[in-house]
Amino acid sequence: MESQIKILLTSFIISILVSLIILPILKKLKVGQIERQYGPRSHLAKQGTPTMGGIILGITLIIMTAILYSINKKVLPLVMIIIGFGLVGFVDDFKKLVLRDTEGLKPAYKIIRTFSNFSNICIIFNKSGNRNIYINTRTKSDD
Repeated sequence: MESQIKILLTSFIISILVSLIILPILKKLKVGQIERQYGPRSHLAKQGTPTMGGIILGITLIIMTAILYSINKKVLPLVMIIIGFGLVGFVDDFKKLVLRDTEGLKPAYKIIRTFSNFSNICIIFNKSGNRNIYINTRTKSDD
């Protein structure tokens, strides 16, 4: 239990430090929410709200993986799954914010990329011979 708390606190501190770096950059680039022209009027108030905060989580995840990978090599495939799904969200936000496409990534493309990511991970697990994902949720007090 003590090691999980250390990991949680470390990732929290890293995410705060990364956000102190990333948020000013996003504000400088004027990365804000763009609402669809034909959406509900109540959503127009969200116009300009900072977005793409997933970058902070992604960077934190990569840093924590680098730290933990030397401890537990079973972490890497799970991290690859999360990064793969995060890339779908990044491409969606990138289209909306940088390319000024209010629709973003089409739902069909999101589904295809998500399924593709899942399929790739299944292939990786199959080739590695590791066909089971086992996450130990027991603590020493459970024994």
